[in-house]
Amino acid sequence: MGKPSGSKLPFVVGWEEWLALPDLGLPAIRAKIDTGAKTSALHAFEIETFGPAGAPMVRFGVHPIPGREDIARYCTAAIVDRREITSSNGDRETRFVIRTRLAMAGRDWGEIEATLANRESMAYRMLLGRQAIRGGMLVDPAASFLQPRLSHKLYAGLPQQVQPPRRLRIALIATKPTRASNLLLRSEAERRGHSLDILSLDTLTLDFTGTSVRLLAVGVPVATYDSVIARATGGTPGLAAAVVRHLQLGGATALNAADAIERLRNPYLVAMQLHASGLPAIQVADDGVPARVLVIQGTAVASQGIATSVVQRLACRVAGALGLGIVAVEISGADTDLRITGIDPNPPLTGFGQAARLASAIIAALETRVRMPAVSDGDV
Repeated sequence: MGKPSGSKLPFVVGWEEWLALPDLGLPAIRAKIDTGAKTSALHAFEIETFGPAGAPMVRFGVHPIPGREDIARYCTAAIVDRREITSSNGDRETRFVIRTRLAMAGRDWGEIEATLANRESMAYRMLLGRQAIRGGMLVDPAASFLQPRLSHKLYAGLPQQVQPPRRLRIALIATKPTRASNLLLRSEAERRGHSLDILSLDTLTLDFTGTSVRLLAVGVPVATYDSVIARATGGTPGLAAAVVRHLQLGGATALNAADAIERLRNPYLVAMQLHASGLPAIQVADDGVPARVLVIQGTAVASQGIATSVVQRLACRVAGALGLGIVAVEISGADTDLRITGIDPNPPLTGFGQAARLASAIIAALETRVRMPAVSDGDV
């Protein structure tokens, strides 16, 4: 056990140790002690924000045992900051920062700050930075596990977590707010228990005058959202993608992410992306009536014209290659000589028939990206 709190002897840790984060319900984590990193980092997936703009919260999942994705714990914490972090490989990303209590060797070391990042490929689910190394704590970089070890078997005794369905806040970015498809999406979202705000693109601006970027609608700050649907064409070049990116940085999920939207504005990037996936570049339709296939989250859900199974599979491959969660792909020619002749990330749902069913499918796709499923820890 660690030294008594009144002891003047140093508390020595190795370069790897076992610790617990009791406030998050994580009783055993093998962590790397990294004095080269200022802030600690905790593995997290399915990160989502909620709550009021003035007191934002975050939900996230943790796979505490490397290689055991079937074992997951879900946590909730207050967001205390958003910081741009440079990873060990030089990549920069904005991460949420939380505070939580650290326990090691049976001692409570008080609250530490930790950024949330997906460390699925890392050997350690947590990195303990130098801000968490308190007075009286020394690090021996040549030693490991100088303090008592914990066991992953502690997770077997924890109660099963069931994440209840929750009401989502959805933003729909549109150049034509009263378009029938947009109104139908709002109606279906509300029918499924969510709220959907249609934000007209021509009323939105990004304010860069403060310490952080703000999204304004007619001069009023826009709240955070769980999900964003981009159905905007035209307007200020790049604004729609920038708005989606801003909402994503705030924790919103998107079927068509900002990167995918920006890529579509550059035909050369589209051609390169299609070529890398073994697909032909977009061509001009020169004969016959093309088929249009609506793809939602990798599945062909509706079509216009003659869309054989081969055509539908090609449409799904196009959607995957371009990273589009919703898209209408136009394809011409026979099955033995198919040509991609159009890509529409903002298709009118009414053109495919059964528009209410399609709108419901889009909202359901957002639910699967945002909502956390019931969790069973299984056998540890």
